[in-house]
Formats: sequence, C-alpha cells, structure tokens
Amino acid sequence: MTKTQPTTPSISTADQTLVLSSLEHDQLVGVKKHHIPRRHLKGPELLVLWSLRIYLLFMMAVVAYQVWIAAH
Repeated sequence: MTKTQPTTPSISTADQTLVLSSLEHDQLVGVKKHHIPRRHLKGPELLVLWSLRIYLLFMMAVVAYQVWIAAH
C-alpha cells in the first residue's frame, strides 16, 4: 500500500467572501493587517522628497509672513 499525500481543498472566492463578511471588525482588521517593510530610497527619490520638504518649509514661512503682515 502506498501512502498518498492528502490534497488541500481549494477555497473559492465566494467562500473567502463569506468568511470575511462573518468576521467582527477587530477580527477583520487582524486578518487584513500585514507588515510592509520600509523601502530604501535611491538618489532621485530622495532628491524629490527633500525638495518637497524644503518647499513646504518655504511656503509655511510665506504664509506666516502674510498672516503677520495682514495682522498689522
């Protein structure tokens, strides 16, 4: 007699939807939660992000100046 590996039954999309709809909110959050690792950015991406940060600081200074001028 040879042993055969038991096959795992395939789960249909309808079954998955049924199970997910029957979970409570905190159980659903636990099922959907998965860790996304931090991405290591390269040169052009870092340049764009730092440019946006500098632009944001500049625009905050412009708005603060305009508010100060309007108040006086």
